[in-house]
Amino acid sequence: MNTADEVTPDVLRTIGDSLISKKMSDETLTALIDQATLIAESDGMPEQVKVRDKTIPVLRMATIDMALHLVTVIGKSGQGVLSEKVDVLERHYADVSDRGWLNSSKWGQLYMWLYRRYGEGSTPRIAVIPH
Repeated sequence: MNTADEVTPDVLRTIGDSLISKKMSDETLTALIDQATLIAESDGMPEQVKVRDKTIPVLRMATIDMALHLVTVIGKSGQGVLSEKVDVLERHYADVSDRGWLNSSKWGQLYMWLYRRYGEGSTPRIAVIPH
């Protein structure tokens, strides 16, 4: 039974309609959702936060953003394909070598924003030890 907060393949298809291939199965999307949930939880995303008396479902948002980012990474947009021409087999690529992994898609950028704001991305991981 699905709850309103559960991230399902149908939720991903609704939000990322132009991104998700019709050939991508529910099983593949479910596996990506499971992976995205593990990533979001391991990044310290809280289940929800209160902002001005409103409850924000941060973990759900992070899971959706990461799952859609994973979809882009395994699709043509993750390979940097800008355009294709079928008859003469012409393909143009974007230079994505200088971008970070999460910056390679708008969904990854949204995830990074949530990570810095609510996850452990705001916690410094480098310590300066005076000597």
